[in-house]
Amino acid sequence: MLSEFRERLVQQGQEERLLDPLLERCRERGWLRGGGRARTDSSHVVAAIRALNRLQVVGETLRHTLGTLAGVAPDWLRTHLPATYAERYGRRFDVGRLPRQAAEQAALATQIGADGSAVLAALGLPDAPVGAAMLPAVVTLRLVWLQQYYAPDDEGQQGWRAATDLPPAGVAINSPYDVEARYSHKRDTVWVGYKDHFTETCDAERPHLITHVATTPGTTADNDVTDQIHRDLAAKQLTPNEHLVDEGYTDAALLVSSQQHGITLVGPVRQDHSRQAQEQAGYDLTRFTIQWQDQQVVCPNGRTSAVWSPATNTDEEPVIRVTFARADCRACPVRADCTTAKDGPRRLTLRPQPEHEALHAARQHQSTAAFQTVYAGRAGVEGTIAQAVGAGGARHARYRGLAKTHLQAVATAVAINLHRLWDWQHDPTPFLAHRSPLSSLWQTTTPATC
Repeated sequence: MLSEFRERLVQQGQEERLLDPLLERCRERGWLRGGGRARTDSSHVVAAIRALNRLQVVGETLRHTLGTLAGVAPDWLRTHLPATYAERYGRRFDVGRLPRQAAEQAALATQIGADGSAVLAALGLPDAPVGAAMLPAVVTLRLVWLQQYYAPDDEGQQGWRAATDLPPAGVAINSPYDVEARYSHKRDTVWVGYKDHFTETCDAERPHLITHVATTPGTTADNDVTDQIHRDLAAKQLTPNEHLVDEGYTDAALLVSSQQHGITLVGPVRQDHSRQAQEQAGYDLTRFTIQWQDQQVVCPNGRTSAVWSPATNTDEEPVIRVTFARADCRACPVRADCTTAKDGPRRLTLRPQPEHEALHAARQHQSTAAFQTVYAGRAGVEGTIAQAVGAGGARHARYRGLAKTHLQAVATAVAINLHRLWDWQHDPTPFLAHRSPLSSLWQTTTPATC
């Protein structure tokens, strides 16, 4: 029954029906409200699959497809494919079964590629089973072959792709059994799977409750999730006044867009990485006067820019390219403090005005003691991640696929909220830090255990 209930929730996209009724009841009781402060952090989630190398991926993909076809069209499969397929693809492609020499591995990859292409070709014949070509396993086979093999040449030979010509991690399929799991890494952590993003309230006078859960492929950047979190919280009428996040969730555009929801995004932003700013010598961007209405920039020596050109950066974000006149820069007496170019003029890259001003203000504010005092409250969300991992096993997916992994994260959040509400009703003292049994002997009150 629980399995069927889970399937219905996933198929209808109703995972949030586990969390939202609880949040609504907390709102009715006065334990939860919009405004105040919230904080967000993420945790990696290892998919419920084996880690496979490239040779295993293609071998397991073809084995999975043949197994699926054997279940839906056994007579057709027996007629169109040789019996050698049963021996070659009847067992799992464990590392111990694979050849050790590079030449033998290349030969096996070529053989698997030819066999898979033969299956796809047979499925295109008029006598192929109706709908077989659109089975999920067959679709996966077709995608994996596009990613791992070159198109056949004039002689019909299908080449094994070079390691430098593989698709990016954001789209590469790592297992036929979970095609949404992605290879990713963060500092020293490497995994294939997903990321969970937990957002919780952190006001001192109320229980700290998880109000939003997002699950993404492992390659999705944190700042690609920030705006979605804000939109979802706005739909729940639970937008905070201040949202405490780490640097991964911030950028210039998000500083502006968060204000549209009435949210102040509080977190460190990337510093200016120009040579002048890093060395704290010479003229960095802050030394130039930007005249937005006139679309020009005045340098510290009083010269006006010659070119103001809207463009996009490598992330397809709008920027403004500013270039000064070559003659002005050549004759400038402080040229050495401005640019190291041998002959070229000084060039600047600006964000659109709202983003530029928001980024500049954030860089100044994050160096103040007031910012550090407020931002110290973000650290508590790491305890929530630890609770989700330690008590809920959130770091390992129990099921396959993004939707089911998200459902697991939502259920974990509900369990944490129920635990915290129980503790809050019995002792509303805010939890500050873990206390050992020895130190607790000298406490006048028993700390909450949320």
